[in-house]
Amino acid sequence: MTMHHLVSIAAIVWVLAVSGSTEAGELTGAWKGALTSADGSRAEIQIDFSPQGLPLYSYTNNKGVTRQVELSHVGQTVEYVPPGGGVQRMAVKRFEKAQGRLAVSIIGSFERASQGYMDQRQEAALFEYTLVPEGLKMRVTTRTASHFGDKDMIVGGDPSSVVAEGVLQRLR
Repeated sequence: MTMHHLVSIAAIVWVLAVSGSTEAGELTGAWKGALTSADGSRAEIQIDFSPQGLPLYSYTNNKGVTRQVELSHVGQTVEYVPPGGGVQRMAVKRFEKAQGRLAVSIIGSFERASQGYMDQRQEAALFEYTLVPEGLKMRVTTRTASHFGDKDMIVGGDPSSVVAEGVLQRLR
């Protein structure tokens, strides 16, 4: 290879690296704002993204230590013991990333046994992020089901579904 070919290849690699980091750079850092659901309830939230543009899943374990895990691929699982005991599991079921857009679907479950009773909850959540001129549009769709029982009987709660959305602003 001549020096000209090497310089050309290096220039192409540099352009790809810069364009890739520009895309990732759009969804980096911390974003804050309010999400509103159809019933009018509001929740203030903060979402953090890694330098690679991937969402960070934050949780607090039973020792009170807050941790963050970068959600990066389908099949990824996070398991921990939350404050108060039990076991919390979360798995990534869908991960789609495009220019200025990201969608992550997770399935979570919580189980705790105490004095012969079992408390189980399952939640599916789809997080959709889209960069818009006003900031970062976020839409969250959750579906929750719970069960409570003992060795003789299990009582299921009514499944519920919530959709909330809003536009978040980048924190400086």
